[in-house]
Amino acid sequence: MSLPDESVITILRELMEISKDGEQGYKDASDDIKDKDMSIILFEFSVQRGEFVNKLRETIQKLGGATEFSGSVLGILHRRWMDVKFAVAGSDPATVLTECLRGDRAALNKYEIQLDRVLPDNIRSVIENQFEIVKFNFDSITKLLEKHTLAIAKG
Repeated sequence: MSLPDESVITILRELMEISKDGEQGYKDASDDIKDKDMSIILFEFSVQRGEFVNKLRETIQKLGGATEFSGSVLGILHRRWMDVKFAVAGSDPATVLTECLRGDRAALNKYEIQLDRVLPDNIRSVIENQFEIVKFNFDSITKLLEKHTLAIAKG
């Protein structure tokens, strides 16, 4: 048996929060990173997370829920930590990409927890689709970080 609408709305709001955090986090990372090609990729991931937010908002509204908030407190704190870290250590690609991975790990964890629940098929489909994209992005950033690390090692 699926969860009641109010429980589904709560789940979708949590995912919307972490997606909003990712949208802003990727935008900040795109602005901070020195490598132009990486900046473009990170900006595309930001736009993608914005699309997640819009889809989740639309789904919540169809269920009769409210959707206005700006992200999680932890997401805001993580972005401020990134600002301080980049100001002190500089915004080299390895530092920026590592922080992106940290944010995506948190997102993947949230999505996995919600996918363990019994959800209506249409809601599960939305969440699974977004989860797969976050996994792909995580893997892409991991590869970018490895490539950057190898380039430095070859120096």
